[in-house]
Amino acid sequence: MMFRQRLMRYTVYRNMFLSFVLLTAVIIALVTVVLYALFSWSTAKEVGKISESMLKQNSVVASVIKSQVYNFGNLLLNDKTVVAALFDREGDLLKQYHASRVLRTMQTTYPFIETIGIYNGLTETYLDTKGVTLEQEGPLLQQINDKNRSYFQLFPRKLINPADGKYDNVLTFVLLPSYYSLLPAQGAMVINMDSDYIQKLIGGYKNDVSDSLFVINSQGIVLTHSDQSLFLENKSSEPYVQEILNSPDSSGYFTGQIDGRKHMITYVKSAELDWVFVSQSEYNNLLFNMNVLRQASLGLALAIFVISLLLSIWLTNNAYNPIRVLLEKISSVQRQKQNHRRINEFDLLNTTYSEMSEKLSSMVTVMSQTQEAEVLGLLKSGEAGVFERFALSCQGPYYTVIVLLIDGLDEFRAKVDTQTRAFAREAILRTAAELFDGEGARAAGIEEGLIALILPGLTESGPQASAELHGMLKELQETLYHSLHLSITAGIGTTENTHEGIRRSFEHAQTCVQQRFFSGKGRIFDCDPALKVPPEDRELAYPDKREKMIIDAIRLQQRSRINREIDLWIKEIHTGDYHEALFYMNQFVGSLYKQLHVSQTRNQEITNVFLGFTRRMTSFETLQEFQEELKELACKLSSDIEETGNERHTEVVEFIKQYVGKHYARSDLSLELVAGEVKLSRSYVGKLFKAHCELSFNDYLNVVRLERAKELLLNTDAPVQVISEQVGIFNTTYFYTLFKKNFQQSPAQFRSQMLLEERKA
Repeated sequence: MMFRQRLMRYTVYRNMFLSFVLLTAVIIALVTVVLYALFSWSTAKEVGKISESMLKQNSVVASVIKSQVYNFGNLLLNDKTVVAALFDREGDLLKQYHASRVLRTMQTTYPFIETIGIYNGLTETYLDTKGVTLEQEGPLLQQINDKNRSYFQLFPRKLINPADGKYDNVLTFVLLPSYYSLLPAQGAMVINMDSDYIQKLIGGYKNDVSDSLFVINSQGIVLTHSDQSLFLENKSSEPYVQEILNSPDSSGYFTGQIDGRKHMITYVKSAELDWVFVSQSEYNNLLFNMNVLRQASLGLALAIFVISLLLSIWLTNNAYNPIRVLLEKISSVQRQKQNHRRINEFDLLNTTYSEMSEKLSSMVTVMSQTQEAEVLGLLKSGEAGVFERFALSCQGPYYTVIVLLIDGLDEFRAKVDTQTRAFAREAILRTAAELFDGEGARAAGIEEGLIALILPGLTESGPQASAELHGMLKELQETLYHSLHLSITAGIGTTENTHEGIRRSFEHAQTCVQQRFFSGKGRIFDCDPALKVPPEDRELAYPDKREKMIIDAIRLQQRSRINREIDLWIKEIHTGDYHEALFYMNQFVGSLYKQLHVSQTRNQEITNVFLGFTRRMTSFETLQEFQEELKELACKLSSDIEETGNERHTEVVEFIKQYVGKHYARSDLSLELVAGEVKLSRSYVGKLFKAHCELSFNDYLNVVRLERAKELLLNTDAPVQVISEQVGIFNTTYFYTLFKKNFQQSPAQFRSQMLLEERKA
C-alpha cells in the first residue's frame, strides 16, 4: 500500500522505479534475443554441416552411374553380333536383326536403361530398342560429330517414345569406340538412361528437412530434379546458382533468398562427372522445435522480468531513503503532505536551496558592496572620517595600495559583451579577495579594467618588502589567466599610515603600473619614490635628428633603414616616463603627416590610415605595440611615395621621348639639355631613362636619327652628307660608321638596294 502511495505522489520515486524497470526490461530483452540468435545460428550451422556430409554421398551415385555406363559399353563391344552390325560396311539386314535382338535382351537385364541404340556411320543406319529412327536422332548424331573429342559424352534431353508419342526425360550417354581403339571412327553407342532412376538413387540420401534435391551441370542446366517439370531448365541466372558455380570449393553451404524466402543451400561438386548436387531447405524448417524454443524463451524472459520487478521495488526504496530523510527535514513538506497533489522532490529541494542561496547571496552582496564603496571613498576623497571608519574595520596601522590593470582591454571588450565583462570584473574582485583574505585586504573596481586593493600591515616596511607579496600576486595572475584567460599587470604603491598617504600610495601604484608601457604586460612593478630620479636631473630631449633620418629613409624607400631608424628612435624615448613618451609619439606622427605632404597626396587611403593611427595612440598599452604599428605606417608611406614617383617618372620619360622626336636635328641636343627641361639632374635623368627604356639617352637619340635618315634616303635624292646634317649628325664619317653598325651596310648601299627592290616590285 505504501509503495502504491509513493508511486502515485512522488515524481522522483516514480521516475526511479520506472528507470529500474525499463533498464531490467531492456537487458532481459537484449540477452534473450542474443541467446536465441546464437542458438538458432549454431543449430543452423550444424544442420548445414550434416546436410553437406549427407550430400557428399551423392558423389558415389555419380561414380556408380559412370561405372555402369562404362561396363555396359564394354559389354556391347565384347558382343560380336553388336560389333558386326556397328561396323558393317554392307548394310546387311540380317546382322541388324540379330544385333537388335541382343540389344533388347541387354535392356531387359538393365531396367534403369530407357533405350539402347547403335549408330553405323559407314552405312548411315541406326538401330534402337524402342524403334527410334535415324531421322529422330539426327540432332543428337550431329552433336556427336561436332563434339567428337572424347570417348564418354553426356547429353541431357527429352526423347520421344514411339510407343505412346510422349517425351521421356533421359540422360543420353554416348560412347565412341574409335577413341581408344583402331575401330572405324564412324560408329557410336547411345545409352539413354531414365532421369527418374537417378532421382531415385540420390533421393535415398535426401535430408528430411530438404525442400528439393537436384543435379545441375557446369552450365546450370538441371539434369534431374525432384520436380520433373524442371528438367533441362536453365538456372544459371539464379544468384545462388551463380555463387555455387563461381565457388572454387568442391562443397559448402550458405544462406540465400529464393522466391522471397530465406533458404539454406548446400552443394557438392562431383569429381567423376560434370555434375553439381544441390539441396534447398527453407531456413525456418531447419529447426523442428523453433516454436517451442520461442515459447520457452518468452516464458523464461517473463519469469525473469517478474523477479526484476520485485528487485526494482526493493532497489527504489533503498535508493530513495536519503531523499526521503532530507524531505522530512524541510518543514514545507509537512504542508505538502496535507493535500493529495503530486510532489516533485527535486523541484521542492531546488526551490528551498535557491531561497536559502538568495538570502546568503544578498547578505554577501550587501557586505561586499559596502566594503567596495568604503574603499572607493578612501582612495578618491581621502577624508579623515572615511579613513577612521576604515581603520576600525581593517587591521593596521600601515597600508599599501596595489593596482591591478587588465592587459589587452580593447581586445577583451571587442571579444565579449558587457555582461561577460561585468562577470570578469566580479571574478577578479572575488579571486583577489579570497587570495588576500588572510591578510585582511579590501578590493574595489576603480574603473573598467582597473582594480585597487588596500593591503594592511603591522610594520612601516609594509608588505611590499616581502617576497611573499610578489608570490601571492604571481599566484593571482596565474589563477586569472587559467580561469578567465586574462593577463594582469600589478603595481605596488608605497606603505602609508594616514588617509592622505593612502591616496599617495594609490597614485604611486598607478604611476608604477604605467611602466607596463615600457617593460611589457603581465608583470609586477614596485614603486619606490626614493629611487625616482628628480625631473630636473633627467636630460631627455626630443630626438629631432633621428626623426629626420626616418623621414629621409621613407622618401628613399629604404625599408630596412626605416625599421632600423625607428628602433633607434624608440630606444631614445624609452628613458622617459609614460606621459613624455606619449607626447613625443604624437609629435613624431604630426611631423610625418606634415613633412611628407600626406594631406596633399592623391591616395586617400594613406590619409585614413593616419587618422586611424592617431585615434589609437592612447590605446597602445606598450611601446612595442606603437613601434610595430609605426613601422607598418612608415612602410605604407614609403610604398605610396614609390607609386607616386613611378607615375612622375613615366611622365618625365614620355616628355623626353616627345622632345627628342621634335628636336632630333639639333646638333646641341644632349642629356644635359633635356635634364634642364625637366628640372632634374643629368645623372638622375640618365638612370631614369635607361631604367624605363632599357637604352641610354644617346643610344635612343641615335636610333631616332637613323630611322629619320632611312626615310630621307628612300624619299629624297639628297646626298648622304646633307642627310647626315639634316638629322643632327654633322660628322659624316661618324654617320657612316653609325649607320653601318646598326644596319650592316652603308647609306649608299641601303639606298641602292631599296631602289632595286622597288623596281622589281
